[in-house]
Amino acid sequence: MAEPRVLVVGAGLSGALLARRLQDAGAEVVLIGTGVDGPTGAYADATAASGGLVRAFEPDPAARSLATASLAELLADTALAEHAGWRRSGSLYLLDADDPGIGAGVEGAGVEVLTGRQVASRFGFGSLPERSVAVWERHAGYIVPDLLRRAALRGLDHTEVTPMARLDGGTVELRDGRRLVGDLVVVAAGPWTPGLLRTAGFATTLHTKHIQYAYYAVARNDLPCFVDETSGLYGRPAGPGRLLLGLPSGRWDVEPPTPEPDTELSERVLATALRRLPGLDPRPLGPPVSAVDCYSEPAGLALRAVAGTVHTFTGGSGGAAKTALAASRLAAAALLDNRSAVNLPTG
Repeated sequence: MAEPRVLVVGAGLSGALLARRLQDAGAEVVLIGTGVDGPTGAYADATAASGGLVRAFEPDPAARSLATASLAELLADTALAEHAGWRRSGSLYLLDADDPGIGAGVEGAGVEVLTGRQVASRFGFGSLPERSVAVWERHAGYIVPDLLRRAALRGLDHTEVTPMARLDGGTVELRDGRRLVGDLVVVAAGPWTPGLLRTAGFATTLHTKHIQYAYYAVARNDLPCFVDETSGLYGRPAGPGRLLLGLPSGRWDVEPPTPEPDTELSERVLATALRRLPGLDPRPLGPPVSAVDCYSEPAGLALRAVAGTVHTFTGGSGGAAKTALAASRLAAAALLDNRSAVNLPTG
């Protein structure tokens, strides 16, 4: 049986990696929206705004499996790591000692569980709750998702700069009026995905959510990437004595790509960071980065059947970078092994 023609709508990290996986497997692929304009434009999106944290540990077993496989692929392929702008900084994941993710989810070389006191002593974190523990991964770090996206784009045979205007079943109508027909259509347009589906008459449970972070100066140069579930604060190094810091936003169903920054959220980030990170300069280094991402329930970057030959590949819920390599491989295999994807979750 001949491999199908697959139209992948959206040239963010997820769409570009999926298109590359499909092409490498022998499928004919057209990646739509590789320009800089419109709802699938590549350079004013969640990929460009992503902090790119990459680690193996996740409290959820399914997410942990994908994250572990993605990190392993990155560490095993020197060229891939270079293309992705890989930086090994180590990763701390702080959570309560009773969290069920601790235990079977903590394994492998270079991984250990630290007490709150050890975290405070080794990394200078302050005001941690009494029962805090942390999963420390010395092999983890971060990538620059936009660099990995561009590397995937360079290897594709068929790309379409003109953005999509409308989806009509298995047909994608472009803004210039041309219509592309595929055996399969995958909408991987990140925060534009829910709107594109609804406009086409498809039901979806996907939503958009605001993401925001800013850069700050800090006295220490040895801080790793971290996620602090006890406060919601997350961060990563961004150069010597410089940290990217953020908190989850509560703004849902926000229009992409760049909403107005949330002043109250910025204030909460600073107040939380000053408690956790002694020596932090309270003056942000420039305005906050404000963007939108696509969220799913349950969270996770995955292939989801919509109707007929139409699928989505999005829903990373702000953390797709750490799972994108493995998730794109699984999605490509599912599309090519099961053309109707009848066993995939709906969304």
